[in-house]
Order: sequence, then C-alpha cells, then structure tokens
Amino acid sequence: MKKEKQSNFELFRIVAMLMIIIFHSLVNFVGTRDSQYISNNIELGGVLLMLRYVFGQLGVILFAMISGYFLISAREKKNTFERAMATAVKFAGMLLYNGVIISVVIAVIYMAVRKLGLVGPIFYELINTTRNIFDDSHLIFGYLGGFWYLSVYFLLLVVINPLNRFLNKLTDNRTFLALIIVIIFVSVLFKFTLFLSLGRDAINAATIFVGYLLGGYMRKFDPLQHVKSRYLWAGLIMFIAYYMLAHEFLARVLHVWSFDAKPAVGFFIGYPGYVLAAIIFALFMRLNFSSKSVNSLAGTTLFIYIFHVGAPFDFFFQTATYIYAHVIPSWGLTGFGLDVAFMGTLLGYVLVVFLLGAL
Repeated sequence: MKKEKQSNFELFRIVAMLMIIIFHSLVNFVGTRDSQYISNNIELGGVLLMLRYVFGQLGVILFAMISGYFLISAREKKNTFERAMATAVKFAGMLLYNGVIISVVIAVIYMAVRKLGLVGPIFYELINTTRNIFDDSHLIFGYLGGFWYLSVYFLLLVVINPLNRFLNKLTDNRTFLALIIVIIFVSVLFKFTLFLSLGRDAINAATIFVGYLLGGYMRKFDPLQHVKSRYLWAGLIMFIAYYMLAHEFLARVLHVWSFDAKPAVGFFIGYPGYVLAAIIFALFMRLNFSSKSVNSLAGTTLFIYIFHVGAPFDFFFQTATYIYAHVIPSWGLTGFGLDVAFMGTLLGYVLVVFLLGAL
C-alpha cells in the first residue's frame, strides 16, 4: 500500500493561498470612502489593516519559501531551461482553461440570469466591466505582466540552475543570511530612490526572490531548530499585539483616521514580513501528519490563484467590495455586532472563493 506523503507543507500552501484571497478581497475596500462606516470600530479597522497590508505580502513570501525549500536541493536538469519550459507550458494551459472554459461558463450563467430577470440592476453593475482574462493572458511572461506572480516565478526558474549552484556554495550560515539582508536593502532602493523607482511590481519581484532565498536558507541551516515552539508562537502573538497596540495608539491618542493608522511594519520593505514568514515556516516544518484530503486540496492552489484573480470581469474582486461596502452596512449593525458580522462575512467569502476554485 502506497504511503500518503506528509501534509505539513500542503497545509502550509493552503494557508498561504487563503491569506492571498483575504488580501485581494480587501484591496479595493480598506481605506476607501466605502469603508468610512467602520471608522468608529477602531479595533476592526486595525484587524482589516493588518489583513490588507500584511497578509498579501506574507502569503507571497510563504509561497516563494516553499519553492526555495524544495528546489534549492533539487537535482539539476541537463537542459538548463527544462524546468522553466515545463512550468511555462503548465501556466499557459491553466490560463487557457480559465480564460476559455471558465469565461464561457460565467458568460452563459450571466446571460441566463439576465434573461430570466432573476437579479436587479446592481448585478449588471458588478459584472459589466471591460476587463477580461484575455487582457492579461498574453502578458503572462512579461516582467510587469498581468499575472505578475507567474511572470516572476517563471523568470526565477529560468535562472534557477546557476542561482542554486551559487547558493549551495554558501556553506556558512552568516554569509547566506547576510546575502538575504543585502538583497532586501537593495530592493528598497528600487522602491524609494527616485531615479531607480520601478513601481510596485518591481518590489513584488524582489519579494519572490528573497522568499526563495529564505526558503533555501531554512532548508540548508534550519536556524530556528533549537527554538522551542512556544517561543515561536510567542513571536507571532507579539507581532499581532504590536500591530494592534500601535494602531490603537495612532487612532485613539494621536487621532489618526483608523485606516491611515498604519503601524510601521514595512509593507514594501518587508523585514517584519520576512521574520514572521520564517517563524510560520518553522512551525509548519515541525508538523508531522498525512491527509489525503489536504494533499488533494493543496494541489489546486495554483489554479485557485489564477481563478480568483483572472475570472472574467474582475467578478470576485467587485463582489467582495460590493458586499463589504453595501451589503454589510445595510444590516444597520454597530460595535461588536458589526465586528462579528464583517469578519464572518469575510471568512465566508474567502472559503467560498477557495472552494469554487478547487472544483
């Protein structure tokens, strides 16, 4: 009987994708005029800021770390570009499937619902935009293309053989860590130095490469192996406590608008994000269990990413924004009731999108 493979990193992959979906669901809502009704719920505002400005970056780093952890010691292909070529074909096939099959299904449902008059005008407002997956699909391998993660990951695979040869020559823990720190500093230059500025996607690209290095670092040296799990959990709790207390101070003491009260955790700079990612990664490394259902679900995460960001008409982004901006306020809730309703709706939306993509 074939032994089921370990599921710790498969569960890790699922958690990282859930973080990214949460981030994407909030990206067009937090800090906009539509979010004004939450301003008086300062704690909820702090939580949403953390989900918006930490989870997106953190999810991306975690995905890149998985690649670095497993690929840094992978056997080098004879054909330097074989791995990149296979991945390119895989990405293109998934995009084609999502762009043709999924687009057609959603278009047919849209036409049927409209023909039968089952929904009001607001549905047309949600779905009737010009953006479609075909706008982005031809840019998949462009450096600043529509599917930036796929683009940068492809570029990483193009250079993976010489990169791994270089990294595997670094046998000293401190030297490897110093390389990671220097690359993070250099990436900051491309964000904040005027004549070098390449915009958001350039920083995202650096995040993928640093995440890859960090995953390889964890594989080669396991720097947190002697740190007890309870201390790692304490580190996670301290990060959350710092974020929320700093937000409370900014909002209540300095009277900064809740969604402008962003603690300095470095959304683009990323040191806290990388440290937090290393702690989470170390905790998942210590898990020891096997689950066929977890392994099967984890195998769908790449398509879930393509599905939820590339479905026709920005449907999922707009649906989330509409729910947060119009549906929840219509319930007339305040205080703790609003907190529970918003977070429950957010989690429900994220799970529905994840499961739809997994189908």
